[in-house]
Amino acid sequence: MHREAILGAIEDSPQRRWLLLVPVAPVLALVTAVWLPFVNTADLWLGMPRLLVWCSAWVLLLLPALAAVEFGLVRPFEDGHRLEEAGLR
Repeated sequence: MHREAILGAIEDSPQRRWLLLVPVAPVLALVTAVWLPFVNTADLWLGMPRLLVWCSAWVLLLLPALAAVEFGLVRPFEDGHRLEEAGLR
């Protein structure tokens, strides 16, 4: 059901495709954290290792990014009426 809803949302409203790019920034920040020289050091931020603070902050920012995709792209197309309009049922 989720896959059909996502495909329907992308096909029906191409202006919403940019919502799929919202989680890219937090994911890239998490993946590249160990290679960033200002993050991967022995110094402390807020009394904790920089890497821990960096990853914690980006995980907390990833949650609203995923919520934006869920509520802005997928949820409007989950009820049967909108799926029928999109020709997926």
